[in-house]
Amino acid sequence: MASSIVHALVFCFVAGVLLCGGRAHHNRDQSATVHDVTEYGAAPGNGDSTAAFLSAWRAACDSTSGHATLRIPRGTFAVGAVEFQGPCVNGGAPAVVIEGVLQPCAFHRSDDAWITFRGLNGLLVTGDGTLDGQGDRRSGGKSNKSKTTSLVLEDVTNSTVRGLRLVNSRGFHVNLRRCSRVAAEGLGIHAPADSRNTDGIHVGLSSHVRILDSVIGTGDDCVSVGPGSTDVVVSGVVCGPGHGLRSIDRSRRQSAEDLLIGRARRERETETHMPACCVAFCSVGSLGKGGGEADVVGLVVKNCTVKGTTNGVRIKTWPGSPPSRASNITFQDIAVVNVSRPIVIDQRYCPHGHCSDADKPSLVQISDVTFQRIEGTSSSRMAVQLLCSEDRPCTGVLLDGINLTCGHHPCRSHFSNVQGTPAASVVAIPAPRREEEAADVGSTQR
Repeated sequence: MASSIVHALVFCFVAGVLLCGGRAHHNRDQSATVHDVTEYGAAPGNGDSTAAFLSAWRAACDSTSGHATLRIPRGTFAVGAVEFQGPCVNGGAPAVVIEGVLQPCAFHRSDDAWITFRGLNGLLVTGDGTLDGQGDRRSGGKSNKSKTTSLVLEDVTNSTVRGLRLVNSRGFHVNLRRCSRVAAEGLGIHAPADSRNTDGIHVGLSSHVRILDSVIGTGDDCVSVGPGSTDVVVSGVVCGPGHGLRSIDRSRRQSAEDLLIGRARRERETETHMPACCVAFCSVGSLGKGGGEADVVGLVVKNCTVKGTTNGVRIKTWPGSPPSRASNITFQDIAVVNVSRPIVIDQRYCPHGHCSDADKPSLVQISDVTFQRIEGTSSSRMAVQLLCSEDRPCTGVLLDGINLTCGHHPCRSHFSNVQGTPAASVVAIPAPRREEEAADVGSTQR
């Protein structure tokens, strides 16, 4: 009997030790799930924190807890070109929380990306921090030839980039390459109006992409969609200088409005200048520059505001381009304010005037394109310009509910090689009322 009691007491003691040890080990794992870059040697200032960032990433990526976080705290950190690569141990990816400001160390000219996330599933990059590419700081006033993209997601799936601010990139601000089921939302992206090739968000060779509730103002396209992109939705985006938010369907974007107004207030307190205009709001292409390009199929752009840009919504292809397709594209519920060319299809796109195949037609077939409920003001008289290929005329183009004004002059539209779309029957572009013209003449005379 006594022996049994002793054995029971020993068993309970051993079990208790194991249980307590297991709990202690579990607690250690839990406490180690947040990997702050400062704990790996990163420090605010001008010192290069690249190695510390990579060490913190590797620890988070290798964590077996399944809930690891890479944290970049308040402060300004200098990092060179850095690649956060998967796959990670648990098959997912750590959450990345950016609270501070990242600035680049010196770039090599060969670097085409600054911050890269590659080969990951279930990634979340979030926070109220800033990626400052410092593209506007050019030594001696000379143009910086680097076209480094600030943030690249490549071969990333089921992931989200949310809430960040990206400014003054040396190239594209965000580039999504070969991604699937990725969302970019609540972003603030800004660069000077004279900064070339600084697209806000570029999508290429990607599918099931959502770009939502963001404010973008750069020196190039706010959103650009390249070859191989399918099922892309752009919604609730404000493109242009300043930070106002105007919505056709305000109730559907109230939470985004609250977010962006708060961001706008902070930026007005710190910014001394904002871009004067952008090249385009949403630009499909340029398509057909190289052979073997994949098609663009299934783009929806809706509930957006475009202010002070050169172009509004645009599809562009190079002259002499090889065969491909751009189809099933919808631009819907777009408010335009002082836009030079609100609606554009240009299949002779040649930005510098010296294209080698300028006299050859584009072989990109554009079809099933809808422009619906696009309203506002054009800063030129050419409000709608659809210049399609003589060899591959555009088909299935619909313009419905187009309501644009061009100052005190009637708006114009120009159609070329557009099958089955008589301009007079589908485009409603009102001229000013006679009393408004008379009032304007009177005020001019005074």
